Amino acid sequence: MSQGRWVNGELVTSVYVVNQTSGGGGGGVTETEVTGIVSGYIASGISSDIIPTASGAYDIGSAAFPFKDGYFTSGSLYLSDSHLFIDANADLCIDNATHVGQALTTSGQVSVMMAEPKDSYKFKDSRTDATVTLSVRDGGLIVTDPFNESVSSVDLGGTTPDPGTITNLFLNGTGKYTANAVGSPNANGLVTLEYINSPGQFFVINDAGGPGFGYGDRQCFGLVRETIYDRTDLDGQPGVFDGGSSGGWSISAFWYYTGSSPNSYPYVWTSYASVAQTPGGAGNFATGVFGGQSDQKRWWDLCIKAGVGHGIRVGIANGTVTQQDGADFGNRLVTQLLVTTEMVANADFSTMPTAVRNNGAGWYTCYATSSDYENMGQFPDGQDKGYRFRWSSFGNSSLNQLPYMTGVSSNDQITAAAGQSHYVVYNINATDKSAANSVLATATIGPNNRLYSAGDTCDVLQFNQPYDFPNTASGNVFALGYQSVSAVQASPLFVTYPVTTGQEILDAGIAVAPLQSLHQEVCDQVRNAVTAYYLVRDFNAANTALINAKLANASQASLGGQLINTYDAVSATVPDDSSPEGTGGEVLFPVALKTELLATLSLYMATFPDN
Repeated sequence: MSQGRWVNGELVTSVYVVNQTSGGGGGGVTETEVTGIVSGYIASGISSDIIPTASGAYDIGSAAFPFKDGYFTSGSLYLSDSHLFIDANADLCIDNATHVGQALTTSGQVSVMMAEPKDSYKFKDSRTDATVTLSVRDGGLIVTDPFNESVSSVDLGGTTPDPGTITNLFLNGTGKYTANAVGSPNANGLVTLEYINSPGQFFVINDAGGPGFGYGDRQCFGLVRETIYDRTDLDGQPGVFDGGSSGGWSISAFWYYTGSSPNSYPYVWTSYASVAQTPGGAGNFATGVFGGQSDQKRWWDLCIKAGVGHGIRVGIANGTVTQQDGADFGNRLVTQLLVTTEMVANADFSTMPTAVRNNGAGWYTCYATSSDYENMGQFPDGQDKGYRFRWSSFGNSSLNQLPYMTGVSSNDQITAAAGQSHYVVYNINATDKSAANSVLATATIGPNNRLYSAGDTCDVLQFNQPYDFPNTASGNVFALGYQSVSAVQASPLFVTYPVTTGQEILDAGIAVAPLQSLHQEVCDQVRNAVTAYYLVRDFNAANTALINAKLANASQASLGGQLINTYDAVSATVPDDSSPEGTGGEVLFPVALKTELLATLSLYMATFPDN
């Protein structure tokens, strides 16, 4: 009995048994017999707590001898500083310094009953913070979110732009999109979520060669206008992925691979666009420097010989600017081929058309619509609709990469297409806040904020459509571009970062770096604007030295991307309108300049807050 036994809530280390038959004494009773006596007592039931004599010193069972099962009612478990319990919704929850009563089943950290089939599973959208439901219907994945009742497409993302719709495609194990071998050009492919809507904007594929693209295969890199994609104006023709050989395109130059010899490389074979669905109903056709099929084959061959990808782009021409030879394609939809410096340096560059040899590396047109691109109206937020990139194939082709966009200033089109809007709002009215689709972040202003008082509130909100905040002061509402949302959410205003250990300091710095990048961009823009202002003023050397000294603190802060310090330095700089400080009576730093600088800095300090 050297280790003791629990009896009525107390640890018994010594047991004395009186031998009634011999009249006293405990001689002759073994430890095994004593253990049996105590075990029988415990088996009869425990009517008190089991409490060890020392904290954290004893185990229940061991790795070699674990207990079989444990049964508990509505109680809970405490693991160090964490409290595990079942809430009223039958969710397993955790309560500690980091997670206060958080349901593990809904956050995705623990999934209970995963072994049993369920109608659906819930996840948190990393982009919008909204709850999204994943389910299966008729063998297809269905994503249901707050913005669309059901979305029959799955974003396989990680790239820009994201695929908006994919049909009859699969990932081939190396991250490439591969088409099923179907013989109908309107039956497979992908359409991007993003779109272009202005001259000079293009979707670019660095290498259209695609693995597996071989004899007899055909693939197209084209565009589809928004009103065809959303089926609001089909011109009496098929919609996207309706099947068949025609329809669902605005421009569609199909490449056909005829073989592998130097004279049998791919060329633009035909178009499957319905004429009525092209701009102006005027069709699309081969044209431009690379409009001839033999020139297209030679271009393909030269790309291989020069060791470069087959660069193709489709987009909206901008007069003579978007083609190397200066040909004017107005604002038509065009498909263009890239000639690189490596190709120019290759001995076989002499096989290229005369216009290419004369103008060198750059983009040259091979296909175009007959009419200029169309105005298709606007999304609910007022942004113009446009053309989405569309890829399709029949045969056994794969797409190396999703296209990227050029000429587009930002990817806010993602949220424009979904009708979403984001705002940073101070001291918001409760009614306006309740109207938001999602509250992405919320905080109380600290004592060091330059624009708002300690105790004021700040929220980052998402709305399904643009919102005018009828119950909140307009000066407290700041529109937030989609590309900046995640950076602002990571602000120290909304997240408390531990900075005790070296690793914590590093992690905090990495998390807040995107916000600091926004601050740096603002400081750079302001500093460049001020520099340009003084270029216009055209000071002499003496006054230039004086103004440089006067704005030294502000300039130094802006160079470091210190938005608040720049604001403080500008605030502390005294205008000299009433008493010019420059030689010859020149005003160095006027009130109007200071006012404009503070207004601009204040705008971005409120939009990209950090305290």
